Amino acid sequence: MLQPKLEEVVFLSQAWAEAFIPDGSEAIISITDRGAKPANLNDGWNSVLRIQFNDVDTDEDDVEELEIELGEITADQAEEIANYIEQVAPSCKMLVVHCRFGQSRSPGVAKAIAQHFKLNFPSDFKTHNKLVERLVFTALSRRSVA
Repeated sequence: MLQPKLEEVVFLSQAWAEAFIPDGSEAIISITDRGAKPANLNDGWNSVLRIQFNDVDTDEDDVEELEIELGEITADQAEEIANYIEQVAPSCKMLVVHCRFGQSRSPGVAKAIAQHFKLNFPSDFKTHNKLVERLVFTALSRRSVA
């Protein structure tokens, strides 16, 4: 019997993700700021990936002169996200991605996933984190899942 294949990726704020009642067919990527408490997710998810990085977009923001640790997503974290997607894509219909406000990091991840799997993504949504999108899409491109 064939397992369901990923059909939809959605992005939400942390508040909406914490209110979401999963039915077991959904997996979630829970993005929080470095050092923040984990999101208080309900039971019932097919699978959960918790990852921490700050909402910094070095592709868009002028941060080159700053000599401090900004906590942006790393290539290793993008690989971790891609590995997770590779594991859950054959067994879940919906992948939920959340970050604090659902406006930058989570749509960056969601857009990369949507592009890779040829899923819908709102064409007029432009506030996503471009660095997150680029790194996650690059990591996904190295895999056979699609």
